[in-house]
Order: sequence, then C-alpha cells, then structure tokens
Amino acid sequence: MPQIHNNRRQLPTEVYSYETERIKRLLAFILLIFSSILFAATSLGILNGLSESIQNSLLNMLGYTNKWSKTFGPSWFVHTMNDLSALAGKVILFLSSAAIIGYYKIRNEHKLLWKFLIVVFGGGLVLTGLKLLFAENIPYEPVDLLISNVAVYPSGHAMMATIFYLTVAVLLMRKQRRVVVRKYTLIVASIIIVLIGLARIFGAAHSLSEVVAGWSAGLIWLCLCWLAERYIMKNLRWNM
Repeated sequence: MPQIHNNRRQLPTEVYSYETERIKRLLAFILLIFSSILFAATSLGILNGLSESIQNSLLNMLGYTNKWSKTFGPSWFVHTMNDLSALAGKVILFLSSAAIIGYYKIRNEHKLLWKFLIVVFGGGLVLTGLKLLFAENIPYEPVDLLISNVAVYPSGHAMMATIFYLTVAVLLMRKQRRVVVRKYTLIVASIIIVLIGLARIFGAAHSLSEVVAGWSAGLIWLCLCWLAERYIMKNLRWNM
C-alpha cells in the first residue's frame, strides 16, 4: 500500500512537467513563425515606408547634429546613443563572452559552456552569413568582415544583443528558483535589447526595418537552438 500511495503522489508532478514542456514547445514554435514572418516582411521592404516616416520625424524634431553629419540631435544625445549601442559592440561582447567562458571553465560546467559557445558564436556566424547575403560589395580580405560594416541589413547590434543578452538571461534563469527573480532577469535583458535597437535608430545608424530584421533574426536563431536542445535532451538523453 505505501508504494501505491507514493506512485500516486508523483503523478501530478509528471503530468505538470509534461504539460509545461508541451506549452513551452508550442510557444517556441509560435515565436519562431512570428519572427520568420517579421524577417520576411523586412527583407521584402514592407516596413520601408514606416522606417522613412520615423527618420523624417526624427529629423523634424531633432534636426541634424551639424551640417557635416547625418546624426540627429545635439552632441550629448549622439554620445548617449553611441554608449547604448556599445553594449552590443564587438569589443564589449567579446570581453563579456571571454569572462563567461572563464567562469564556466573554472566551475567545470562544460555542457553549459558549449551551449553558450554554440548559441552566441554560432549566432555570430549566422549574422556574418546574412551580412554577406545582403551585401552589395563583398570584401576581399577576411579580416574586413570583422572590422568593417559589410551591409546595413540586418542590424548586427540588434541581432547580437538579442542573442547574447537573452542567452545570458536564460542561463541565469535556469539557476533561479523564485519565479519573480526569473521574470525580473528576462525583463531586464529585454529592456537592454530594446534600448540598443532604439539607440541604433535614434543614432541614425539603422532604420526601423533593419533593426526589426536584427531582432527577428536573433529570435529565429534562439528558437532553433532551444528546439534543438530539447530534441537532443529528449532523444539522446543529454541531461543538463
């Protein structure tokens, strides 16, 4: 009798876990489809009209910084936008990634390390491929791919901010038990991503269409990585 009683007590937890996992997969597929539609819309130029309207509105409200520049607003505004954009710059992301890699190496958490490397550095490779796909002129030297802006579409800052900060947020959330803390972590990461994208628009570095393309491409890559991880865990018994 005690054994039967224990089995019955475990059933609600098992059903809850299965239902939660099913809902997560469904939400991931919905987000993947929605992001793919957004990216397709930007690549087809559907948002170009709205992007031009926003650029004209910024010009009317803020004006150019000076007669030699194409940035909007006073110099302090431009510097603020540049500082926000730097949160997704190559140097900041490289140094932050190096620190995270060192952290996982010290803790001997090799599986989490490989997940981080695949998602973030794999996302960087996907971004490079997209830049080359939409580039008008492809540079001859490989180093130019790292130091020059090959193409403005999609926004590299928006895409890498989405990939990096959401990846870090998810890795942190998996170590947190309180729901309120997990929500706070996700909200903070989302705010940073949105601010970086807005800074690229207000700083006249990208249009709305290019930033939305970066956000959507980053979400597509994250959804594919998450679904692949769940497939591996389910079929190959790779536990975290």
